[in-house]
Amino acid sequence: MKNQSITIAQSKGRPLLQWVGKKPLESVEFYPAQEKEIYGDKNARDFGKLFWGDNLQVLSHLLKEYRGAIDLIYIDPPFDSKADYVKRVQLRGERMEGTQQSLIEEKQYTDIWEKDEYLQFIYERFLLMRELLSDSGSIFVHVDWHKSSYIRLILDEVFGADRFVNEIIWHYADNFQGNVRGFATNHNNIFWYSKNESYTANKVMVDLGKTIKRDKRVWSREKQTLVAARDENGKIIYQDFTEKKADDVWEIGQSSTTKSASAEYLGYPTQKPEALLERIIRAASNEGDLVADFFVGSGTTCAVAQKLGRKWIGCDINLGAIQTSTKRLNQIIAGQLENRTLDFRGSLGFKVFNVNDYDVFKNELEAKEIVMEMYGVEPVKRTYFDGILDKNFVKVMPLNRVLNKMDIRTLLKTVSEKMDTFTVKAKSKSGEPLYEEGVLMICSGMELDVLDFLKKENKTGVRIEVRDILIDKQNLIFKKKPEARIDAQMKDGKLIVELKDFYSPILMRKLEIENGKALKKATRAKVGDFKQIIDSVAIDVDYDGKLFNAEKMDLPERGEVIAAKYSWDYAKKGKHCIAVKIIDVLGEEYFETFEVSA
Repeated sequence: MKNQSITIAQSKGRPLLQWVGKKPLESVEFYPAQEKEIYGDKNARDFGKLFWGDNLQVLSHLLKEYRGAIDLIYIDPPFDSKADYVKRVQLRGERMEGTQQSLIEEKQYTDIWEKDEYLQFIYERFLLMRELLSDSGSIFVHVDWHKSSYIRLILDEVFGADRFVNEIIWHYADNFQGNVRGFATNHNNIFWYSKNESYTANKVMVDLGKTIKRDKRVWSREKQTLVAARDENGKIIYQDFTEKKADDVWEIGQSSTTKSASAEYLGYPTQKPEALLERIIRAASNEGDLVADFFVGSGTTCAVAQKLGRKWIGCDINLGAIQTSTKRLNQIIAGQLENRTLDFRGSLGFKVFNVNDYDVFKNELEAKEIVMEMYGVEPVKRTYFDGILDKNFVKVMPLNRVLNKMDIRTLLKTVSEKMDTFTVKAKSKSGEPLYEEGVLMICSGMELDVLDFLKKENKTGVRIEVRDILIDKQNLIFKKKPEARIDAQMKDGKLIVELKDFYSPILMRKLEIENGKALKKATRAKVGDFKQIIDSVAIDVDYDGKLFNAEKMDLPERGEVIAAKYSWDYAKKGKHCIAVKIIDVLGEEYFETFEVSA
């Protein structure tokens, strides 16, 4: 299918922030999406949508159906914090034999950018988000001190300075961080911009009482205030709650997302409290409205929107984020289905989509790390280049798309600006310098004429080589998929699916590395019970080969393990295709199908 071009309206505001490589986004290509999984009510009238893919491609995809249809956008984009973010995962059940710790850290993404690259990245996505907002819609952009001033100017340009509504200061009072060279940094900024002069803005009240726990309170939807509380025995007691209308400084702690004992805690980096998103969603949307988050992370925006009866769209390029959000949303909807009410305005089902193909790697950071490790590249940070190999500076291009001529132009421009980085070792016959260092570009496929274009355009005198992992793939050892032994058969007219064994090479390797750190020597990690390393099991009892329908879900509570044995009664006799999906605690997936006759 040939991609279609969609025109994008240009910025209308002033002043204009300038950066190297700034260019308007005049049009985008339409990218098709593939339905992959379905959860909740399979017969719902409409569905929440969770997209795995580059949000620029997802935004382009959504323009065809949702232009002017989204009522509220909240995003928590990268802050350019120069940090790597990891997800902390706990093995289930008892401590594993041969290990000193059962907590593993897995990198989810890196937040290291070149300034100009970061600004163009944000600018392009703001332009598309404005197109998706409804006439009464708003956008909330969550930032911190690293790039807040730049983001504010870009928002003024894209939406217009007169569309600025508020700068909200989120002060996380329970997370005090010391700073010996200045005051502690204990707040983030959230910019609220509307698309037009008229926009949704609801009064939100906050109570000042601190003696009653949240789960003991009674909230009045009509009055938008607390009206009562329950004592320790569950008896309703009425109190005079002190309350006020919310201002632009929000005292909301982070303990719910940082303490493992909390019901909200998921161990996901950058997870935000539900109370923060609840205030935003209540203020700028109504029941039945459509809420979107294009950096969905742990899924807090979608989770709160689901609880508050809003429809929602979520997106992330990180598979770990999609897996975390899927599990979280499925658990919320399962509870709502058991206690459904007629006045609920949201949807009780959702689907997971892919935009473009991401078959080899789970996320861009993982892709880069695997490729650099296999080529033997020594990583470097806080520079345009990703590493060094044999005196060559190495740049790993995005591995979810092919190398194009714009990438070559950007590289040549950067090399020209950083010529003092290279050492002159000799001069050519014509007197031009020959440099000791070269540049190695690593990519995943390339446009047909890219190498010819590079040869003609390279006037720097620096050797530039391109390596394509699709050609070198036979020499690279990519990540190994998990292995499983599953028995699926019919017994007395009942389907019985039993997991006999499960092995995850990536997870075991990480355990060995962690053991090496703890014991200062290589130690072989062993698993006494394979169920300890499984996070969830989902079964489609009548798989059509396209859309995975999770009819059976095993999502054990924290510290518990999966059942490993499942049954199903078919209403009609005949042949059925069974699909089993297993996800380990690191997010590695195993998928297998079976044919049975009922």
